[in-house]
Amino acid sequence: MNKIAPLYARVKQDLKNRVTSGALAEGDFLPSEPELCAEFGVSRITLRRAVKELCEEGYLLRQQGRGTVVSRRPIAQQLVTLTGFSEAFKAEGAVTHQVLDVEEVRDDKASVLRDAPLLRINRLICVDGRPLTLESLFIDSEALPRVVGPVSQGASFFETLRDTGGPQPLAAERTLAVGFATPAERRHLGVGPTDPVWRIDKTVLAAGDEPIAFSRLVTPTHLITYSLRT
Repeated sequence: MNKIAPLYARVKQDLKNRVTSGALAEGDFLPSEPELCAEFGVSRITLRRAVKELCEEGYLLRQQGRGTVVSRRPIAQQLVTLTGFSEAFKAEGAVTHQVLDVEEVRDDKASVLRDAPLLRINRLICVDGRPLTLESLFIDSEALPRVVGPVSQGASFFETLRDTGGPQPLAAERTLAVGFATPAERRHLGVGPTDPVWRIDKTVLAAGDEPIAFSRLVTPTHLITYSLRT
């Protein structure tokens, strides 16, 4: 460790090196605080500052009641990208859509599609089997009857539109906020009550700015970083 740097920074750099070198792999838990304090010869205050900054930078993740775990490195995505999850994250691994439930509902925000009951497909989107995003996808089953079956069975919405000759997405409008997950969302995403999540409402538009789908997305902030190019 660099003996000129502040003590907490030296501890932070050592732990970071273990993560980036693979000595501590994704999913591994850090040793206990007493073990690390003894190893580095530092106080708990010093150790906690180092761990806190590594959590803020996405290298570590605190799990309430369990400890601190090495997190998956966040995926970088441009906020203006018009792609489905299968295309956007194929470089990260196999993308699957686990359908949780399907029902007809009314939703004020989703009424941009039509002022009538819409089909809502709640699904957990995973990369290599690991939860990434919870999505509530709203579609007009009367306007897109050939899409309903495949997507309800776990197919990609964008790919199904293309395969069935449906209207093609040309643009998307998004609103983004940061908050905390509900108990149900935490169970599916594997995060704690104090772990922040991205909340994105997305309207997918076809030619003539015609809305063809509305999605409500919940993603842990440590899993994705968004950039915006203007």
